[in-house]
Amino acid sequence: MDKQRTDDRIVFISMGTVDGKTEKVSCTLENISPTGALVRTSGPVPETLQKGDIIHLKTILLLPVELECKVVRIDADQIAMQFTDI
Repeated sequence: MDKQRTDDRIVFISMGTVDGKTEKVSCTLENISPTGALVRTSGPVPETLQKGDIIHLKTILLLPVELECKVVRIDADQIAMQFTDI
């Protein structure tokens, strides 16, 4: 059974990049919560990026930030991630 979401999501649009081990993907941050974020990529998510991978989300909230995350879901052009260092 999937864990129920307990944190409220905040719609927050910001440009950024997702950096994996071998890939750098341009993205748009669509929403964020205290525990994770959802981004939409400009094209298909590279096949080299897999659920469970550790990635870095670089975007601007109030100031530029880089957050270490774990990929929890990949759809055609979306990456759902969970923060690992908060």
